[in-house]
Amino acid sequence: MDSSPETPPIDYDSNPEWCKKPLTPAQLLVNDIRLERFRSDRDPLLEVVERPTSSLVPETAAFVSPASYTRAAQAASNAIERQRFTTLEAGYGWLRHLRVLQHQHSEYDDEDAAKCRWVHVSSKFPEYLSGFLWGFSDDPTIVAECLRTLDHTIQEQTRFSKHGKYFTPLFRCLRSQSGGSAAEQYPMLISIPFCDWTILGSTPPLRFQVDRREGFRSSKSTAHLLRSVLQHFYRLEDTTDRESLQVSAKHKPWTTDRDLDLQVRQWYGHYPTAMNVDELWVLAVDAEHIVTFSSNQTWKSRWPPLQLSSRISDVAFRNIRNAFYSDGTYHDDEYTAMTHASPCLSGAVGMLHRNFWPDMVLCLTDRYAGYLSQLQYRLHRSPSTKLVMDLMACQEELNIVIQITQQQLDMIGSLRSSLSAKKQITEVVPSPQSPHASHAAAPDNVGGYSSARDRATYRPLSLSQNSDPLSQLLDNLSRELIDLTDLRDNADRLVTRTIQLVNIRLEDHGKAILVFTIVTIIFLPLNFVSSFFGMNVYDIRTLAATQSLFWMVAICVTVGVLGLSVFLAFSGGDIVERVGLWRDRRRERGISRQTLRRQMGS
Repeated sequence: MDSSPETPPIDYDSNPEWCKKPLTPAQLLVNDIRLERFRSDRDPLLEVVERPTSSLVPETAAFVSPASYTRAAQAASNAIERQRFTTLEAGYGWLRHLRVLQHQHSEYDDEDAAKCRWVHVSSKFPEYLSGFLWGFSDDPTIVAECLRTLDHTIQEQTRFSKHGKYFTPLFRCLRSQSGGSAAEQYPMLISIPFCDWTILGSTPPLRFQVDRREGFRSSKSTAHLLRSVLQHFYRLEDTTDRESLQVSAKHKPWTTDRDLDLQVRQWYGHYPTAMNVDELWVLAVDAEHIVTFSSNQTWKSRWPPLQLSSRISDVAFRNIRNAFYSDGTYHDDEYTAMTHASPCLSGAVGMLHRNFWPDMVLCLTDRYAGYLSQLQYRLHRSPSTKLVMDLMACQEELNIVIQITQQQLDMIGSLRSSLSAKKQITEVVPSPQSPHASHAAAPDNVGGYSSARDRATYRPLSLSQNSDPLSQLLDNLSRELIDLTDLRDNADRLVTRTIQLVNIRLEDHGKAILVFTIVTIIFLPLNFVSSFFGMNVYDIRTLAATQSLFWMVAICVTVGVLGLSVFLAFSGGDIVERVGLWRDRRRERGISRQTLRRQMGS
């Protein structure tokens, strides 16, 4: 037995060479998509296998060789681009150690072989996109063109707001399309927003270290920050005073449901109190390498599958893997980076939707449905203007979530159409470099493999029955959008109903005010006259007037006050308007006279 001591892990924080790097292996999650055979009596399955970065990147990778600098200097003829490539080589050249050494064809290949390598970064800095594009690419001339397209895409799609910068939903092929080859869809950049629960207060700790140069929340940083739902929609407004009015902050169903309380504490560890909008960036470098970026600042649970990267690998990937083999056939090389982009998108957009995964405890639709039910109960008990404001706040938040969902649908639909068009071109004109050409007519059972039902570890969790992964996403999102739209329509009806009931009650209040006004108008003059004649200014024994004088004065004052009040109520506005017009005409005549005098004097 080998008794040699294990190699201690590299301390990237204390290493002076690694401290100069904008990104270290400690900030990355590296996973290989491989064929694995766990039992001899079962067929192999595609699995996500985590690879420790310390086993892939040697400690000497922090030192850049002169040959690497020479390669960077020869990549472009422009001096500015040569300087940029040299900087990228110094900061991100070590990423070449993360490239797949060998493409896997069977489960018996070496452990370094893989069908696709997936790298996840827990922070979003636009310069990371350029770094991974440079580090994972082989041809310097192609990467130079792609970097120029990437810079233009970042400038074009970046939006600025009071709460931080963000990308609009997009997918962009960074390489010019000169032919019909499917390989020319790489590299591709995808950006899509997604919702996730969070907690109010201090930012949760990161699982990995972020940019040490500026800090994640530094004003000098170029990171695209995480925003709340209201901050995402009201880009140029201060929404601090309204953040506590979110549905997730006001509606707490676990306080009255003990079973739900136990599930939330078991699955989540803490109670979510707000909802944030994050962004997922997907950079498909080539067919064998894909990189994903997310802020990882959203509220995370103690249960790993509810974290984004774990949700992608443990749930979304297996669902799409099962649907990927739904036709009962096995294709050797057909799982590529663009195929893996589908579970990455599914893991992000399905974080809060039960139509994607029925095992969600606090799905988005249930939270809004429960809150609207509570507001409807309050409506039948005591409709009020405060209830109208609560309903309008819920309606506004639903509109924001629906808008985000619609953006997801539009982006994924456009991506699916683009990939389908590219696939049709490839099928009509098969490329000799395409690994799919030899498997286009594969039989139902290749190499003795059984059907997908026998190979799946468990049944797919997604409610969609489509076999195409992107079609599954569109199907699930469409049904989720229908549920959210129904809730918004219900909120509209509740707002209308509440306003009607409030108006009915205001009509009764108007009658009471009318009675009170009549009584006041009649008895207030009488009270004034009584007080006036009740003053003992003279000796009451010397007065010769009778009681008729009091009633004459009282009736005249009452009628006069009543008439003046009615006249001012119905004609006071016209009088004020006429006085204003008279003043304007008088001012204009004065100005005209002064002008005429100046003209005559000149």
